[in-house]
Amino acid sequence: ESLMIRKGYKKAIVALAHKMLRILYAMLSNKTHYQDSTIDYEALTVARNAPRWLKMLRKHGFITDAATG
Repeated sequence: ESLMIRKGYKKAIVALAHKMLRILYAMLSNKTHYQDSTIDYEALTVARNAPRWLKMLRKHGFITDAATG
């Protein structure tokens, strides 16, 4: 979804198809089954962006620090 927003629908579809083909090739060449990643990428994104979001909320006055009032 984020790739589609950044690159457009057609490029996102081609990128997704390319990724699926790479996974399929690796599975066939290694004779293994697909193993879904256990990494929660959404949580990583939130953790990485949270400081920036908090900074913007403070800048616009939605959050005030206890020390500054």
